[in-house]
Amino acid sequence: MAYYLKYRPQTILELDLEKVRNSLGELLKAKDTPHAFLFVGPKGTGKTSSARIVAKAVNCLKPKAGEPCNKCEACKLIIEGRSLDIIEIDAASNRGIDDIRELREKIKLVPSVLKFKIYIIDEVHMLTIEAFNALLKTLEEPPKHAKFILCTTEPHKIPGTIVSRCVKVEFSKGKVSEIVRSLKRIVKGENLKILDNDLVLIAKNSGGSFRDGVKVLEQLSFGGKKITSKKVKEFFLGGASEVLIDDFLGMVYRKEIKKALGWLAKVINGGMNVRQLGVDIVERLREVLMIKLRVEEGEDIEEIDDINKLKELIDLFHRAAREIKGSVIESLSLELAVVKWGNQTERIKVIEMPKATEEKVSELKTPELKVRSGKVSLDSVIAKWGEVMAAMKPHNHSIEALLRSTKPSGFDGEFLVLEVFYQFHKERLEADRYRQIIEQVVSEVLSQPTRVRFLLGDKAKNITAEVTDDIVTTAEEVFGVEVN
Repeated sequence: MAYYLKYRPQTILELDLEKVRNSLGELLKAKDTPHAFLFVGPKGTGKTSSARIVAKAVNCLKPKAGEPCNKCEACKLIIEGRSLDIIEIDAASNRGIDDIRELREKIKLVPSVLKFKIYIIDEVHMLTIEAFNALLKTLEEPPKHAKFILCTTEPHKIPGTIVSRCVKVEFSKGKVSEIVRSLKRIVKGENLKILDNDLVLIAKNSGGSFRDGVKVLEQLSFGGKKITSKKVKEFFLGGASEVLIDDFLGMVYRKEIKKALGWLAKVINGGMNVRQLGVDIVERLREVLMIKLRVEEGEDIEEIDDINKLKELIDLFHRAAREIKGSVIESLSLELAVVKWGNQTERIKVIEMPKATEEKVSELKTPELKVRSGKVSLDSVIAKWGEVMAAMKPHNHSIEALLRSTKPSGFDGEFLVLEVFYQFHKERLEADRYRQIIEQVVSEVLSQPTRVRFLLGDKAKNITAEVTDDIVTTAEEVFGVEVN
């Protein structure tokens, strides 16, 4: 028997989506359970399994806190698929008005054995308008002995009149931890030998689908009970898994052209569809952008730490993915994108500031700066700080937003000390690329080479929860989105 059937959850507690466990747990503990449920969510997230658990729970002879006992005669009939009172309908192949009329005629009959007749209609969005209208009549005035569980992956196709008569339970893509939980149940039951890290790899590449993750684990187990890390990685290489795409994007970001091109050649020669690879790369980059903007949750690629560069990377590969179809050599546009990124020069010219004295300052040959002798006072720096902020924005608005939480606190003519109130901001500003841009802009505004140092201010000692609020505010300013 296939693993996903053999290890299908049989109780609410065995369901792997925490949100669904909580929702159904509360609904089934109630004295009167709803007469119609609507299960909404992507494929492979447990909608049908949950429907069967609900069918058992409402018919169980000895339920406990809403959970079916799985031991009474009613539970056994449902588990073994022998109950005539549990009717599962595939709306994709029974979508017409005649099918629903037949259902309406049969629903009047009382259950043969169980307390309730349960109608589970899968892919309910496939019904015709006429069929929906016929179903609506039944949902409006259902017999007391009948309950409906409608399942769909496309809720927007279901009429509002149907939705309004159901209790909606939303199923989402599984988190990595939730899918690993599901896989471990199978590993234990089948006595498989596999590392936790490899289960995480499988979970990350299942697209949020529990069923897909289980099918991968089953396929890997065909060669024996021991599943090696090498075998898991080889399995995903042909499909350019998300994790391996992360490796590729890391190579591209670091401008390791030879390695990145070698990765492309390897996965394409391994049978990966080039068009799908282009889509996968763009989808992954978009996902990382949403994570960094705090719009979505998920696994980040921390190495890609510049939001502006990330947007450039998305644009570059988005154009490359669109060009695949018309290319004489399918992989060429992706390869050119890698080369183009690797060969691009930085937009910001970094000015190497001398460590030394006014004599050396006078010798500095920098065409971008008009160097004048003499020291600028701290008061002058403070007076011109608004100019610095204005000049910074065209270079990098992220830095400009971070500098709002700083203030000049010292200047000796060579080193400008900026007091920073939050450790998070200090660490970001001290990054080489940020510091170099700040030094360039400050030098231009002050008309003399200036180096910058950052000092954590006294305010940092008094913050607790305030830090989080400030980070969120800065993220909203930097990324231009509202963070919830």
